[in-house]
Amino acid sequence: MLSDYKKAQSMGLTQKRMGEQNVPHHPMSERLMAFLSDHDFYDYDDFFCWECGGVGDNGEILMDEMDAFFELLELV
Repeated sequence: MLSDYKKAQSMGLTQKRMGEQNVPHHPMSERLMAFLSDHDFYDYDDFFCWECGGVGDNGEILMDEMDAFFELLELV
């Protein structure tokens, strides 16, 4: 049985998206990132210091990765 990552990779969902203009994140990625960012800031003293707003920010990259996962869930 293929892992979720291997399935997503074979479907072309894991290609790097950094810097792509006007490509919105999956709504669940946006929602989860907002939750994680607040949870991290208020309850874990900003351990991950999630940054969302620019190409290459750690939060933007995490959302790109979550996008691939949520898109996979919609397709399989």
